[in-house]
Order: sequence, then structure tokens, then C-alpha cells
Amino acid sequence: MRGALFGTETEFASAGEYQPAHAAIIVKNQVFSTGEFGIIDPAPREWGETPGNGGFLFNGGRLYIDSGHLEYATPECRTLRGIVAHEMAGERVVLQALDQLDSRSKAFFIKNNADYFGNTYGYHENYCLAANPRRPEVVGTLMPFLVTRQIFAGAGLLYRYGPGSDYEYQIAQRSAFVEVDQSSRVRFGGRPIINLRDEPLGARRRLHVIVGDANRSEFATALKIGTTALVAQLADGGWSPGIELINPVQAMRAIAKQTEGPWLAFTLEHGAVPAVAVQRMYLDEAKRRFAGRDEDTDWTLANWARVLTGLEEDPKRLRGQVDWVSKLEVLESFADGSPSGWGDDDLCKVELAYHHIDPAVSLYSTLKEREEMEIFVPAGAVLQAVQTPPEGTRALGRSKVVRRLSELDAESLIHWKNLRQGLGELTLWDENLYLVYQYIEDWRDLLTTGAWDIVPYLIDWSAIAVRGQVLELADPFERYESEAGEFANKLPELLSTE
Repeated sequence: MRGALFGTETEFASAGEYQPAHAAIIVKNQVFSTGEFGIIDPAPREWGETPGNGGFLFNGGRLYIDSGHLEYATPECRTLRGIVAHEMAGERVVLQALDQLDSRSKAFFIKNNADYFGNTYGYHENYCLAANPRRPEVVGTLMPFLVTRQIFAGAGLLYRYGPGSDYEYQIAQRSAFVEVDQSSRVRFGGRPIINLRDEPLGARRRLHVIVGDANRSEFATALKIGTTALVAQLADGGWSPGIELINPVQAMRAIAKQTEGPWLAFTLEHGAVPAVAVQRMYLDEAKRRFAGRDEDTDWTLANWARVLTGLEEDPKRLRGQVDWVSKLEVLESFADGSPSGWGDDDLCKVELAYHHIDPAVSLYSTLKEREEMEIFVPAGAVLQAVQTPPEGTRALGRSKVVRRLSELDAESLIHWKNLRQGLGELTLWDENLYLVYQYIEDWRDLLTTGAWDIVPYLIDWSAIAVRGQVLELADPFERYESEAGEFANKLPELLSTE
């Protein structure tokens, strides 16, 4: 998509014989112990992280532990097929690691955003933005779109108000956990609709969207990313829909709880406005500005229009494409065949089965095999994305150096005992002694301290540093192929212990 850049981060829930934190750790360790997928990054990158908390993959993405859960971040992508393939590639990496551990029947990873105990799991989207995401006009443009986007991007959620009551259904998962309309924090910012964290992305800024659902539908993922990328470009162009929601948080939660339209959003200017009408404001302007410029844009515009019409006329027409519609149909069929109806506790198992990533137990995969779910990318493209970076971004340069580091067995140079001692300190709290790890923000910290004997290399999204030499990958739209090749050629000398 012209001018666009995007990536996603998926935090997997897990079930089975292992505790979630244990399952996450053994899979992460397996992924980086074989040398088949990538290389571990030794330095802790945040407070409280242990050394070797994650690493980068040969496809340019990253796998790591976040708050006790396994998380996968795609590389930077320029096309919708690229982002869908690379998001699914993360699932393949996890499953292959489980196969190597002979643990497919012991640990099950789930791509969803909520459980039945009040917990939520993150799914984050990243887009390039020329304007500062903190600017009021940018927030004003994005807010109505993100609140109403769930009518086609929601993954659906089964819930109940108390033991013994019937289960109910809402169209989106993360919407139930939104607490504030905007915040600059993620974990401790009240789960905002719009995250105001301002971070550089080359010469641009990163728009960090944390309010969306993790979709299983390939079609829904592509449409969600495509429409949001276009709206980010509308915001960069200074356009505004000319409406302001009275209470965005309330609107988001209220819309999520309705499985039929009109999904009203209450605005200061026009009172109650159907969510489809709000979306059409964005669609019409995107058509006017961007129609005909490239394949991804035209696909997004055409399917955006078609899906909005389907939601308006009969949402059931969108089964096989929109997750919440597809899952609801299965749950309705199950409830209709059960003596307990919507009070049947096995409905929970049916819903979770939709989100399992293992095809052997995944309801979504069963529907896909029956050709009841639309396929956006062929299976071969997903397998290729496990090992290959997307076209047209700095992921290519990163991939080239990561692969060379792995070939040279750079991980063997890490003295883990010294690393833990060198970056950790004992802290007394609540009459107990704890080891608290310091962290390394980026390669500049290493240059300042000169601690290359403890951390021989550091891999980041925007740079790779090896024993005092740095390859900067500042522009995410550049491939850095020749620069990465030259840097990779220097690695044998840089890593030499002689």
C-alpha cells in the first residue's frame, strides 16, 4: 500500500498441562536453541526482564516473553498479503517449536484477547504516521473510526453475568476492557482507545493501536489493517470527519454488545449516528483521495464498502469473512442443539476452539478446511514468511545480519553467568531479597558503558550493534541490503575471540 507501513504484535494465551508462563518459556527457549528460526538477544530490554527474554527471527520479526505470555511481533510490512502472511508465520513458529518438544498435546496456544476470569491479552497494531499522534486533530480523526471499526474487525466474545445465567455474546473482545479514551501508557494507562505514546519511526512517528482484537479470519485481518492504514493517511492529510463522540468509552462498550445494527454512536454534532454511517464518512473520503493508486488500496476500498453494506442489510452474509459473525453462527447452532441452550457451559469450549492456533484442535481451522472461511494468502506464502522477510522494508537488512550472526554461532559468546551478575543487583523488599535486572535501552547504552564482554551483540528494530560496530536501520522504508551485506561480512572478525 503506497506510503503505508504496518506491523502487529500478538500475545498468545495458553492452556493445557503447563502453566502459561512455563509454556511460554519452554517455547521461547526451543525457538532460539535450534538455530532454525533466529537468534536470542541477550540483553534485557525493560525493567524486570531477565537476560535472553526474547530474540529476533530470520523473517525480521521478534519472539519474546511479555508479562508471562509468549508474544510475537511481525516485521515491518508494506502489503496486506505480507502482513497477513507474517502474522500467521508467528503461529507456525510456535507450532513447530511444540512439535520439536513433542508437546502439542500438552500446551495449546490461543489467539484471542479475553478469558472467562477477567483477563485480557494484548494485540497491538503499528502504523507509520507523519503527524505526532499526540496532536488533538489526529486524535479527533482516529477516535470515531476506532470506536466503530469493531463492527467488522471484532473477533466476538462469549460472556455471562453470573454463575447459572445464560451466556451472552458481543462482537468484540478488547472493547470490554477499555477504560479511558486516550492515554500515553499501555500497561498502566487504563487501556485507552488511543495510545498517545509518541515514538520515532525513522523520519515519521509510530501510531500504536492497542484497542483491536486478534482476528483469526485472514480477510478480517487484511481489512482491519488496510482500513486503519488509510485512516492514518487521512489524519496525516489533515482531514477530519467533523464529528466528536460524546463518550467514546461508553460508545465502544455499547456497540460491542450489539449483534445487530444500527450500532449507534452518540455525537455532539448530529446526535445518534449509526456506526456504518460513521465508517462511510471515512470510506468516502478515502475513495476520493486514494482510489486507483495501488492494488491494496483498491482492494481495501472495495471490500470496506461491501462489508458495510452487508452489515447494514444482513450481517450473516459476512460469515466466512468477519470473525464475530462466523463464530456466532457456530455458537447458535451448538446452543440450538443443546438441552441447556445458551446456558450450556460447553459453549466456552466451542468458543475457545475457534481461537486455537493448532489446526488439530482449532474450530477456525476446521471451518477453513471446509472452505467456509475465506483464504487471503496461500499456505505456501505463510511457510515462506517463517524464514523470509517481507519486501521493501528494513526487515530485509535485519534478517540478513540476524541469519549471519546465527551461522557464526554468536550466541555461544554470551557468558550468561557474567551477564546476570553484571546487569543485576540485589534488592530488599518485604523482608525478602530479590534479584532485579537493569536493562539496556539501546546500543547507545552499550557504547557508553563498553560492556561488550557482557553483551557481545544487541539487536533492535532500528539498529544492530556488535562489539562496538553499529549498523543503523533508521528508515523503515529502506531495505539496507548492501549495508547489511557489508556489515555481515565484518562479523567473523568482530566476533573472533583470538
